[in-house]
Amino acid sequence: MATKHITFKYLIRKLHLILGLVSGLIVVIVGITGSLYVFEQEGRELFQHDFYHVQKAGSVRLPFGRLADSVKAHFPKEKITSIRFKEEHDAAIIFYSKKDKAVSIDPYTAKIIGLQNLSHDFFTVDQEIHTHLLLGDVGGVIIKCNVLIFLTMCISGLILWWPKQRRFFKKAVTINFRTRNWKLLNWELHSIFGFYALLVLLIISLTGFFFVYDSAKSTVAFLTDAPIPKKEKKLKSKPKKDKHYSLDEAYAYMVINDPGAKETFITPPADSLAPIRILMRYPSTIVRNQNSLYFNQYTGKVLKSDLYQQYSAYDKAAQSNRNVHIGNFGLGIPGKIIWFLSGLTAASLPISGFMIWLNRNRKKKGVTINLSNTSL
Repeated sequence: MATKHITFKYLIRKLHLILGLVSGLIVVIVGITGSLYVFEQEGRELFQHDFYHVQKAGSVRLPFGRLADSVKAHFPKEKITSIRFKEEHDAAIIFYSKKDKAVSIDPYTAKIIGLQNLSHDFFTVDQEIHTHLLLGDVGGVIIKCNVLIFLTMCISGLILWWPKQRRFFKKAVTINFRTRNWKLLNWELHSIFGFYALLVLLIISLTGFFFVYDSAKSTVAFLTDAPIPKKEKKLKSKPKKDKHYSLDEAYAYMVINDPGAKETFITPPADSLAPIRILMRYPSTIVRNQNSLYFNQYTGKVLKSDLYQQYSAYDKAAQSNRNVHIGNFGLGIPGKIIWFLSGLTAASLPISGFMIWLNRNRKKKGVTINLSNTSL
């Protein structure tokens, strides 16, 4: 019995096959949910417009305290954890509660616009599937492993696709849609679509790697020669008798000192010692520009400030990671479409790859698909 000649590509093909079979279903799920989340902002504007906007904008917004009282009056059991809104004239103010509820309120009349259960919100559920498979910490571990597997699949797929000679390159990037051999067409779709989407998929997998692996963060910190920001001790507001610094005062301070924000996030004090946090995001492309100030809830003293003007090289890399991961940067809608299609391509690869594996080395109408040249 002849001994099979084991080559480097043979080992890579086996690795690609095994990893593909192990992670295929997860890749399909993550690819589809990731593609959908690319258009999260546009989707909310289209399908949830009335929740995030008022029908008739007034001239002066009511104080946050007045709005919070209205929310509490309608939903007394809900503990407010954050307040978010876009810096637009017709934007509603969204109050988020500890019980995964979002309350939309008209900032000019204090009228409740709507209530949203985030556990049933399409994009919230979509993100939870994408990051945890709706399985909590166990799902997070599965996704973490899958990120590494998918990155390996991208690299091994490129090695398997690479033509042996330059004269075969044209054939390696061309799909023959006229062929009647569906097995051959399926292989070409798997191999060539995978190649066309490879650059974007590598970017997506590397940014995903940064999300879930501390080693990736350490590597970026080393390459940028900038330290990873350390977690500081929990900030505390020193009580001052008969003094109280309101959310409106903290917000006004930010507006005066750091104007031009497009979106604001307010975190009220969680207890009698916690600070007020105001986070404002500003127009940007790749790097997410945002400033955060922490105020003593009694005196208004700034306890800590995180300003994008003071970003280190590592901070810039970290703050750009999410935008790059979901295609939300300077290319606009065309860039998002590319990311969307690349995600769908990633979801299709395990399916076409599984079909190749099922039909390997089978003849149909006298045509043999030689899997020594395929990516599985």
